[in-house]
Parts: sequence; structure tokens; C-alpha cells
Amino acid sequence: MALSDDLSGAKATIPAIHSYRILLVLALVAEVLVLSDIYEPWFPVDHKLLWSEWIVANSSMLLRMVVASIGVLVLVLWPRFRSIANELSLTRHHYWWLWTVGHLAALALFSLLIVILMNDARALTVASPGLYTGWVAAALATAVLWLGAFAPPGFWISLIRRERLAFGLAALAGVVAWLGGQLTQQLWETLAAATFWLARHILSLVIPSIVSLADEKILGTAAFQIQIAPECSGYEGISLVTVFLAVYLWWFRNEMRFPNAFVLFPLGILAIYVANALRLSALILVGTYYSPEVAVGGFHSQAGWIAFTAVALGVVAFARHMSFLRRGPAARSAEGAANPASALLVPFFCMTGAVMITAAFSAGFNILYPVPVVITLVALRHYRRAYAGLGWRGSWFAVFAGCVVFAVWILLEPDTAAKGQQLEERIAGLSSGVAIIWASFRVIGSVIVVPMAEELAFRGYLLRKLVSKDFAKVAVGHFSWFSFLFTSVLFGLLHDRWVAGTVAGMIFALALYRRRQFADALLAHVTANALIAAYVLLFGQWGLWT
Repeated sequence: MALSDDLSGAKATIPAIHSYRILLVLALVAEVLVLSDIYEPWFPVDHKLLWSEWIVANSSMLLRMVVASIGVLVLVLWPRFRSIANELSLTRHHYWWLWTVGHLAALALFSLLIVILMNDARALTVASPGLYTGWVAAALATAVLWLGAFAPPGFWISLIRRERLAFGLAALAGVVAWLGGQLTQQLWETLAAATFWLARHILSLVIPSIVSLADEKILGTAAFQIQIAPECSGYEGISLVTVFLAVYLWWFRNEMRFPNAFVLFPLGILAIYVANALRLSALILVGTYYSPEVAVGGFHSQAGWIAFTAVALGVVAFARHMSFLRRGPAARSAEGAANPASALLVPFFCMTGAVMITAAFSAGFNILYPVPVVITLVALRHYRRAYAGLGWRGSWFAVFAGCVVFAVWILLEPDTAAKGQQLEERIAGLSSGVAIIWASFRVIGSVIVVPMAEELAFRGYLLRKLVSKDFAKVAVGHFSWFSFLFTSVLFGLLHDRWVAGTVAGMIFALALYRRRQFADALLAHVTANALIAAYVLLFGQWGLWT
């Protein structure tokens, strides 16, 4: 990779939508996540709720309704997104800063009322009705003022009038989400009983003598038992698969045959339900015959995502190879040239899947980390010829961008000693030779394999896929606000440090946009991870590798 100071490369043309809107969106996401994390609505027993108190008590459910409505609204308006964005770009002088100041003031009042209400709740004290009413008013003011900062009221009024049907469908989606939550609470006992029955029968095929307490939903062996809690009954997996299939069918609606394609919903729900029962049975087997610590610390958390990923990919593969479900001919593996998306996505999926599987058989310390590194390197080598046209002239600006990401990563989490204590203890317990091998693969994975796999998937594929379905015809580094924001936020959410991850994703994308050279995004990522690896090894900040 040649380094160059050339600043005359082709630059992406960025639409004239004011950049402060990016900060507003990121700030809103941060506000929602932080407030939802610290706020737990709770009331003294036998306290009769007024209307405003009912809203406070059900705020978590109302937030889910709002999120569902926004999701449906984006999906419905997506075909007209470009024209709406162009209209938005013309709304410039609307005193956005004044609206922003108002939003921050309302947010401060809203946060203060949260603290007061939670303190009263913990002290078993019933707050005055005026506080609850003020909480509702502050919440509405915070939301309305944010909308006013993002765009002037005239824009929103015009949009609502023009897209009445879309907003109506979004409101209906919110109601459906609420009804679904109520139905889940009513039916989870029945679902848990069925899950318990299925897991027990699967387990009885392997173990002749099992512990089975149906009333308490306890299942296992004499050595290891689990209790099937509501979140283990399978409804979360069913919800995830349903949402995934809805997005998949919408995205590929021009390729699918309707109403035939709707058969994927019952197939996916049945598959994830059976997979959940198999996961619980496997959890008991791991705890009984391998390690209770691994079962609780690794397998329990990873196996659910492994099952969901397997079912999602399986259903998609089934859909793509069944002419009954597709308008065109079913996909064939022997057709012409290889799918260009495979070269960009397969290494990332190999890495992610291998990490999930190896982590499932560890107890907080993935001693098998070299396995995902090797598997991903094999995938990268297999597709190496497909990467020739991405742009491989790096620049010193990319190195500077990586240094900025490193600084952001450290500043947003300065003290990682406590988080890395377990990792440090486990490494100290290894022999010197094994510790050196593990640390070497950890550095190779962090500095080379992870940046390459992630950049190919995010900046090489997804950034262009969100511009056009035929992403191969989209130039590397082509800018659009939606793809820039979506990929950056998604990149952040896939990391434990989601704020720092989102900022990092934005900086890597900006490095790519600057000269439309894939090498710039990759080099920035490599630089940041190399500095983090050096920081870990030199100062013992193992928490950065957890």
C-alpha cells in the first residue's frame, strides 16, 4: 500500500444539507439511549395512577411504539427519500440554533424531573400530580423542539399533509407494537410451557435421566439445571426473525413473488422456535458435560445470536433458491461470475460467525481467538482478486484520521482497568508460550484482519448498497447522507462502545469520501487499532480488548 500526500484525488460531492443535522441525529440517539438506561419507571404498591402517571409508568412501552412508528415511516417514505432530502436541503435559515437551545433546556428540565420522580419512588413517596404532568410536558417539549431544530415547522406541516397515508400507517404500526407487547405478556407463559416441553423431549433423547419441574420451568440434570425465564421462551427470537423477514421482503420486493413469499414468516418463526429449544438443550449439555462456567458465561449469551444468524441466513438461502418464491429464476451457484457482494461480505461473516462460536465455548476469555483470525484470512485470500478495483493508494491524512479515532476511543473510556481485570487474570494463568501466541494472534486480528473485514463490509459494500441495489455500479466513495449516517450508526452499535464506534465509523467514511480510495478508510482503521493494541500492551489496559 503506497502512502501519498496527493490531495488532488477525486472528491465526493456532498449535498448541501447542513452538517448540524448529523449532530442532531447523533445527539438524539445518545439522549434516548442514556435516558432509557438510567430511567426505570416504578411506583409504590397499590398507588392509583392518574393519566399523567400512567404515561410515566408506561413510558418504556410508549418509546417502543414511537420507535416502531419511525421505522415504518422510514420504510414507507424511502422511495421518495431523495426528493424529501432535496426539499430539506432548501430549508436553511430557520433559526435552528434557537430551537436547539430550547431543546437542551427542555431536556435539562426533563432529566431533572426524572431524578426527582425516581428519588420519590425509591423512598416510597408519592409525588404530586403536577410533577407527573410536568414530566409529560417536558418530554413533549423536548421532542417538538428537536424537530424544530432539525427542520422548520412549515416543512413538517407540508410533509404530514402530503404524506398523510404514510404517517397513518406509522401510527398504526405503533399501536400494533403496543398490542404485540400486551399479547406477549399474556401468552409468554403458554409459549414458555411449550418451549419447556420441547426442550425436555429433545434432552430426553440424549440423557436418560433428567430433572424436570414443569411448574417452576426448571430443566436439566442432577449436575446442572436452568430455569426457562420469559426471555428464554423464544418470543424475542420470534420477534427478531419477524422483523428481519419483513425488512428482507420489503428490500427485495421487486424480486419476490407475492403472496407466496409470505410463507417465509411461518417457516422462519417455526425454525427459530425449534432452534431456541435446541439452544436450551445444548446449554444443559454444555453445563453438564463440559463446564458450568462456560455454559453460563459464554454459551448462554452467544448461542442465541448464533441460532438467529443461522435461521436468518437459512431462510434467505431457501428464498433465493425456490422459484415458487421468486419472480425470476432461482439463484444458481454456477451462474457466471461470482457475486461481487460475496467478496465483500463473506470475510466479515466468517469472522463474526467464528468469533461467536468460539466465544460460546469460553467463559469470558476466548482462548480460541486464533481460529477466527485464520478462517478470516483464508476467506480474504480466496477473494483477493476481487479487491483490485477498490482503490489502494493510501495517504498520510488517513493515518491522521486513525490517530483521531484512537484519541476519541481513549477519551470516551479513559479507565478500562476494571473491565480488563478478568482478561488480564486469564492471560496471566497461561504458560508464557501460549500467552505469546494468543497475544500475537490478537494483535494480528485487531490490526489487520478486523479492519479489513469490517471495512470491506461497511465502506466497501453497505455504504454503496444503500445508494443503489446494484451497488457494483456505484463508485467507491460515492456520498449520500442516508448511507453515511446509517452505516456509521450501525458500525457503532456493533461495538460495545457505541458512541465511540459511531464516531469512528463516521471518520473512516470521511477518509474514504475525501479521495474515494478504499485504502484511506482501511489505513485509518488499521492505524487506530494498531495504536489501541500498543496502548493495551504497553500500559496493560486490557479492558480495551474485552
